[in-house]
Amino acid sequence: MEQIRPIVEMRGISKTFGSTRALRDVDFTLEEGEIHALLGRNGAGKSTLVSAMSGYTPADTGTIRIASTEFNADGSSYAARIRGDIAHVQQTPQMFDLLSVAENLFLENDLVRNRWGMVSYTRMIEKTEKLMRDWNMDIAPSDLAGELGAGQRQLLEIMKALSRGVPVIILDEPTAALSNAEKRVLFDQVKLLKTAGVSFVYISHHLDEIFEIADTVTILRDGQVVKSRASVEGLDTETLANLMMGEKTTRSAREDHTFGDAAPLLSARQVQLKPDSPKIDIDVRPGEIIALAGPVGSGKEDLAMVLAGQQAPARGQVSGPNGALPTIGYVPTDRHASGYVGILGVRENVALGGLEVLSGNFGFISKAKEDSLVSRLTRQTDVIASSLDQAVSQLSGGNQQKVVFARALCRDPQIIVALSPTRGVDVGAKEQLYALLRDLASKGLGVIVVSDEEDEISQLANRVVIVFEDRIVDEMVGDYRMEDLILHMEGAT
Repeated sequence: MEQIRPIVEMRGISKTFGSTRALRDVDFTLEEGEIHALLGRNGAGKSTLVSAMSGYTPADTGTIRIASTEFNADGSSYAARIRGDIAHVQQTPQMFDLLSVAENLFLENDLVRNRWGMVSYTRMIEKTEKLMRDWNMDIAPSDLAGELGAGQRQLLEIMKALSRGVPVIILDEPTAALSNAEKRVLFDQVKLLKTAGVSFVYISHHLDEIFEIADTVTILRDGQVVKSRASVEGLDTETLANLMMGEKTTRSAREDHTFGDAAPLLSARQVQLKPDSPKIDIDVRPGEIIALAGPVGSGKEDLAMVLAGQQAPARGQVSGPNGALPTIGYVPTDRHASGYVGILGVRENVALGGLEVLSGNFGFISKAKEDSLVSRLTRQTDVIASSLDQAVSQLSGGNQQKVVFARALCRDPQIIVALSPTRGVDVGAKEQLYALLRDLASKGLGVIVVSDEEDEISQLANRVVIVFEDRIVDEMVGDYRMEDLILHMEGAT
């Protein structure tokens, strides 16, 4: 019998950016109807490899075959040659904010053209409505993409790729912005397409997802393959983490630094998130790490934004011990959209968080103050960069997130509010950020986190506040059970 060839074959792939060798003689294969997980730390070369696979960033050397198209890579563009065989969903949605949902989904898609080559808006609307029904999404085809939430935009980007009908799809951190409910919808669609013979390359820092969705695993470290095409059935989370890190990793446990008898640093009284929603009272004490948890749309993000002073409540008051809001450091949900300015360096991005602290009487920045403060904060948050002037867009996801944390600490805050504090970072960077939050709590700061990850909450929070339908419905304090946490987060209790 003739052996069936893989749908993707890459041999001897190398890629260099300046003096950095991002990929070193990498081999990778993908079988038809396979979900192949590609793992590694931030900076290991995962995104570079899939970008070389899709032609988004051409490889310097090696041979590549996607379906029936085969060629030698030499640094020149080849994306157009393989566009009909592969779709690449990147970490950050590539949507046009001022175009409608339907227009974004079917941009350059021949499925909505009539026999004269013109776009049929009727056909486009019909196909969009069908996709919304299939994916159980309450979005109108005419809605503007720029008005949607991060999770909805990510799902639309995935739907756009899947609707092209290509045999190979790359999903790079597809669940980073998704709720648990949205993740279930995505996984159902991926498994359905797998049975139809579609092949997936799946990148994720959520190792538990690998065992749920993937068949095969390849692991990169420092631009080289350290584990190739291993069956998921023979692996566990600890083994994956150790291979990614190159050393044994230990899952840290939560610590309680709450100053039990101290006055609250922050108090919310009679707060209503919407004019008709129930009233909320909540205190944040020194040294306490509070997690706001609940199902998607519960209001936990809105409550965090109100407590951070980023959003005004419909009614009620948020204040500190002396009546005014304490100094608050804020880490937004989406670092790409509102956490940093990619073209600016580390120094400038961190300094943006404390311009009033760094400027003198005439409004000019003191370079001496800036150097001292930025150096201290980047050491505290363990930012790794070639220099403080390196553009943040060139850093790994973990280091980008550390820059956002450093910026949040610029004004010496009493409270840190972090929404999705470790979204899109690897296991090593996660543990570093967890250690940072615990260290801040040990120094008397109040810490508020919003997360959809049960493990993250379990490792961090001394108190879990359950939010449902814009109100606080329960709290878990101390040695709470993971089973109870999961049920609460899914809205099952």
